Amino acid sequence: MQFYFVFDRVVSGYDDIFVAIESEILAKYQSLKDEFYFEYDEAKRFLMRLSKGDRKRFVASKYLSRSLSSAIINELLNKNFIKIEQSKEIKPPKIRHQKLKKELRRYQIQDKIHFTKRFYRFWFRFIEPNLKLIENNQNDMVMKQIRREFDHYCSLEFELACIELLSKSLNIPKEQISSYWDRENEIDIYANYDGFTIVAEAKYKERKVCKNILNLLIQKCEKSKINWDKIALFSKSGFSNELLGLRDDRVILFGLDDFKDLYE
Repeated sequence: MQFYFVFDRVVSGYDDIFVAIESEILAKYQSLKDEFYFEYDEAKRFLMRLSKGDRKRFVASKYLSRSLSSAIINELLNKNFIKIEQSKEIKPPKIRHQKLKKELRRYQIQDKIHFTKRFYRFWFRFIEPNLKLIENNQNDMVMKQIRREFDHYCSLEFELACIELLSKSLNIPKEQISSYWDRENEIDIYANYDGFTIVAEAKYKERKVCKNILNLLIQKCEKSKINWDKIALFSKSGFSNELLGLRDDRVILFGLDDFKDLYE
């Protein structure tokens, strides 16, 4: 899975993802960087912020003017570097003579922005900010950072892989599955298809997922008024005995073994 998270494919000849990164990306950065040419100088800075942030449109571009931000986003869309995930949050109706609180008046519903390739996100997360180090043959420093932050980088890619697995497992069109966010909450995975609603959390951590994650997700749904039919939990490191012994057919558990058909 880690190879897909970086290269969008399995790279033959390598068993270790970090050896592959050093040999296929850092050692070949000169030829690879030619792909990342943009009309606007700020585009690369925008993409570096996007690779680290929560992907919300205004957050990624808040240091830019609205016109420049729109121009950069349009260029990146036209070059197929990014795609837009639309918010499912519904703007509350205005009630006549009702004065909204200041924070609600300022609040804006935001779409999210995704890279179209995982490799693009990896490049702007680790390579583009460190090009000077790589040019000065300080690859060890760059690899140290990649190793230190790799699991954090993979957490989003794991979440996106979970969407693919959920689509395949429940026969829900992939484009009908996304994340959910509003002013109060963030839910990793959400789908409402043919009157059926499923919510899910994905955890790419070195510890088992416990029942408190399930309880927190249920609380999020209550707060955001989401009436769910099923809950799915995805875990890199398995589940607690309490979750494994749960007798509730509304809750589905997915471990790493379930991804074999997806990536083999």
